[in-house]
Amino acid sequence: MIKRYLVPSDFTVADSWRLVEWCRGIGANEFTIDFLSTARTGAANRSEQFDEVVNRLSLGTALRERMSGQTADDLVRRTERWLLNEESIGALRDALPGGIFEYDPLQDGWFEDPIFYRDDELVLGVLSHEAFAVLRLTPAEADDLHAAGFRSYDSLPRIG
Repeated sequence: MIKRYLVPSDFTVADSWRLVEWCRGIGANEFTIDFLSTARTGAANRSEQFDEVVNRLSLGTALRERMSGQTADDLVRRTERWLLNEESIGALRDALPGGIFEYDPLQDGWFEDPIFYRDDELVLGVLSHEAFAVLRLTPAEADDLHAAGFRSYDSLPRIG
């Protein structure tokens, strides 16, 4: 597998959703996303609205690689997963109106770090607060990514 790195500044909102569809086209079939909150006022409503749509698409929990953790050992942990389909992508669009790279911790509650899996392996992982994502692709898929018009890097570019 080849790692390709992505930065939000290379993607419009529409491009980020096109990338999700592209990943789905190469076999991504499940996802996870984190919901964080510092206040319980309006935060519960955002989380509950998302849950109403995706609960019936739940795949339960399983050990999955994550983009962050409290320790290195925590990078693979039990993770709530949902089926990736048109309905769940609609819920993600509602949760992340600014696209998959959105990061807005000033809200009452916010979604971050969407991760998409195929065959139980991370294919696209976003680390929202660090403003980058990683793709794991075959060499042919990396070529297809470029042909589809997505900019990516061999290593994480320096942001100056």
